[in-house]
Amino acid sequence: MNNQKNSGAYFRELLDELIENLHNKLAEEGYEEIRPSHGTVFQYIREAGSRITELASEGKITKQSMSAIVYELEEKGYLMRKPDSSDKRAVLFVLTEKGKQVKALGQSINSQFEKKWEVKLGKKKYADFRRCLEILCDEPEGSV
Repeated sequence: MNNQKNSGAYFRELLDELIENLHNKLAEEGYEEIRPSHGTVFQYIREAGSRITELASEGKITKQSMSAIVYELEEKGYLMRKPDSSDKRAVLFVLTEKGKQVKALGQSINSQFEKKWEVKLGKKKYADFRRCLEILCDEPEGSV
């Protein structure tokens, strides 16, 4: 019997470690109110702003769940509303300066954390690993 974990289990283990490190470091920097669910906004929000429906689609969560996350981040000063010039009925959410700071800090923390993986694998294997992940993530849906 093969006891090898499936790839998803390995990815989950790495992701959990990355997220735990990120939130520990953010808390050390005074951002203890940032939770893992907030990552869906920080990861997918466009610089020009995003609608809740766009963020929900990108984050693969319901519009209702994304609304709760967005309104919470708005209340805490990480996001603000602005009119959508392409549709006067719609609202875009954009990062405030505080939001931009925490996003940049999070990216820096994750980049530093991934250096552990680069050291463990070596520069070439790590670069190959990253290229493979990019290829897998860029593959069109439905193709096998």
